Amino acid sequence: MLVWYALLALTLGLAVIISSVILPRMYLKSRYKLIKSEDRGIKKIMEKNGQTLVLEPAVKWRKYIKQYILSERGGKKQLMCKINDEIEYLSYDIALFNNRDKVFDVITIKERIDKEGFTKTVDLPEETSYVALHVNAVDGVEFPSLMTGKVKAGSAVKFILLCSLCIFMETFCVKVCCAQIFGGIFREVFILNLESTLVTIAISLFLILINVGATILTLLIRGQKKSGWDRL
Repeated sequence: MLVWYALLALTLGLAVIISSVILPRMYLKSRYKLIKSEDRGIKKIMEKNGQTLVLEPAVKWRKYIKQYILSERGGKKQLMCKINDEIEYLSYDIALFNNRDKVFDVITIKERIDKEGFTKTVDLPEETSYVALHVNAVDGVEFPSLMTGKVKAGSAVKFILLCSLCIFMETFCVKVCCAQIFGGIFREVFILNLESTLVTIAISLFLILINVGATILTLLIRGQKKSGWDRL
């Protein structure tokens, strides 16, 4: 009997890990339009507990963001921008590159400038190797974003199909385990009975529909909303 309890727990655990961790990482990762950074390093300052890099953003943004510093001290990475003194509101994206030259995330900053000529400090993830900046808005003037991450339609379809297969198989495995645990002498009848099989199929289809709806809703929300910090 304990074997069936263990198998039931294993089935549920694997289903959750596969559908909520493994498959999303394989098929629902955002693909960013930005391929490489056009920012230019101009100075490197070595310090006792780390280093500071002084960089310039792409040429088209330099009239808004003159320079920015990327510092690393004691394993903590931070960014701060030196901007045009006349700017009162600034929204910009920070594309985060890893050591494989891939964009792994984008942080959106929306900030009302308190200290003339400078933004507030932004903490960056530890895996950040370098960044690229893209201005979204300056004092009411907006620019099209080039860094919005989108999931390819083909990848989303593959995720839904594989996730549906996982749910279908999980439902029947749970049925067998429950029959062995609670069915007693009628467990084989419960497993092979046509009516119980149809009920199991109906349950699996219902769960699949919920999963499809949740996936579509998540992708729609992700397409309209980027991760960001408001500092107004």
